[in-house]
Amino acid sequence: MLKPILWPVLAPSLLFAVGLGAILPVLVLGALSLGSTASFAAAIVGIMGAVSLAATVPAGMLIDRLGDFRAMVAATATAVVVLGAIIAALIWDSPYSLVVYTVALMLFSPVNDIWSLARQAVVAEIMPPHDLGKAMTALGGSQRVGNLVGPIVGAGLMLVLPIWSVFAFAGLAAIAAVIVMALPIGRLPEMPGSKAQRQSSSPTATTGRRPRLEVRWSAVILAGISIIALAVARAAQPVVIQLWGVQIGLHESSISLLIAFGAALELVFMFLGAYIKDRLGRVATMVACLTIFGSGFIVMVALPSLIGMIVAAGIMAVGNGLGAGVNMTIGADLSPAIGRARFLGIWAIFNNGGKLGGPALISLVITVASLRFGVLFTGIGAILGAVWILAWSPRIGLPGRRRRQRD
Repeated sequence: MLKPILWPVLAPSLLFAVGLGAILPVLVLGALSLGSTASFAAAIVGIMGAVSLAATVPAGMLIDRLGDFRAMVAATATAVVVLGAIIAALIWDSPYSLVVYTVALMLFSPVNDIWSLARQAVVAEIMPPHDLGKAMTALGGSQRVGNLVGPIVGAGLMLVLPIWSVFAFAGLAAIAAVIVMALPIGRLPEMPGSKAQRQSSSPTATTGRRPRLEVRWSAVILAGISIIALAVARAAQPVVIQLWGVQIGLHESSISLLIAFGAALELVFMFLGAYIKDRLGRVATMVACLTIFGSGFIVMVALPSLIGMIVAAGIMAVGNGLGAGVNMTIGADLSPAIGRARFLGIWAIFNNGGKLGGPALISLVITVASLRFGVLFTGIGAILGAVWILAWSPRIGLPGRRRRQRD
């Protein structure tokens, strides 16, 4: 079933994700090596999130105008230039090195947006609806594998080479991804029964006009609220595990192992999530994901011990694993056949907004109340997100088991 997107989509996405996963853990370290303060180095990551949020809609419009392959080639060329600037800033000792480093990272955020949106649009176009959940789960899984493999490769490089070698590796991975797409095995097939036959060029590029998006916006907003709840929980999870682990007296290494344990468990349960999305429906997947995910935060507070942390991390990993790719799947379900990439850029605002605002919201709750209440707030918010999408599911109208049986 995944053969049509193996080389055109999954292999390039995995390569790019490995490169991205390699540089994410060293962004702060790179700034510190250039003389940045700890507060500014931490703020850089937050600013990148803000830039990514602002760039989602323009990125979708660019893909809609150029087409997915041309947009990704342009994004990769930009990424190579940006990573080259980062490497230069790290190698050459200059008073302006930190400025160059910071500006380059801000430019890298839109590149990642273009990559993720373009690949998501391609999967939505060429895969038939009854296999869309599995395909989106596989796409999300390739990104998760990259997030696991990338840091390992980066750590190995830094054992023998300076920190700039990690950014050079990310640039090579991006170039390799585009090379795979340019090979004969990387050509996109025309899938019978797909939502729309893939066009060789964008309608905008041929007519010069941007067609109106035929979208059920009420359904988009209603579903998007639950996506925000999921994004907030996902963004808060590593922060909460670290803060709560310190509060109950766990060693830093134990906290790190807990996060790694959760990441590995998520990869196992994402296969079950793929089955649920296509067999039981998107709403069933979201309800299971958010309910189990939110319960993990509550268990963490109820059992303030190492055993409790292990159980809570496992529960959260099960819920988050079941929801792997659900955001992309629902976005594809609600997307129009014409202007899909442009719509997905708008749809990404819900997820990126939750990722950006989630940690800030949790921080505010912890400051006003307590860490215990902040953890509970996150868990209850996720469960309320499940109740919300279940209550509004008839209005949203996402594919479910009954609809597939009629098909």
